[in-house]
Amino acid sequence: MSGYNLKLGRPGIATIIDEMHAAEPDGWRKNRLLAVKLAAKGEMTSAEVADICGVSRGRLFVWLKVVRQGGLEALLERAKPGPKEGTCRGIESAIIDELKAKLEANEFVTVEDARRWLKKAHAIERPYGSVWNWLKKFAGVLRVPRPRHSKKDPEAEQAFKERLSDKLEALRIETGQRNPSRVHHG
Repeated sequence: MSGYNLKLGRPGIATIIDEMHAAEPDGWRKNRLLAVKLAAKGEMTSAEVADICGVSRGRLFVWLKVVRQGGLEALLERAKPGPKEGTCRGIESAIIDELKAKLEANEFVTVEDARRWLKKAHAIERPYGSVWNWLKKFAGVLRVPRPRHSKKDPEAEQAFKERLSDKLEALRIETGQRNPSRVHHG
């Protein structure tokens, strides 16, 4: 691959990164340390390091800039932590409590109902997937049965129902028996 080998500009950091990388469990922190470790060695191009770490070259350069300006500690911080348990990002707790109360009262039949309510009552617009995740988090379930498959064969369904009892009787399972290995074949 053509190009210049990457240089971090902090030669004494390579040994420290080696130790930290070895001690770090798999995850985003280890991947960032690997990228900086490879850059600190100066033996590869930015494209090669980015490819090994599964990130874009732009992201790699952002990480290197963070290390140059703030050190390894800054690299291993998350700029935007996820929402706390039981909360939804950008939604006030009072609205969440109201959403939970409506959910417990079965006021939403579908996720779309919950989305419409959020928009009308609180001017909050969120994607279907986000609202569905919130409802699942708060123990919500679909109140409407799922639609039938378009290729379902009603005749095959009826034939199955008619033959099922005969098939079960042919197994000769004793009443109350739980272990199918004790079935009497006759």
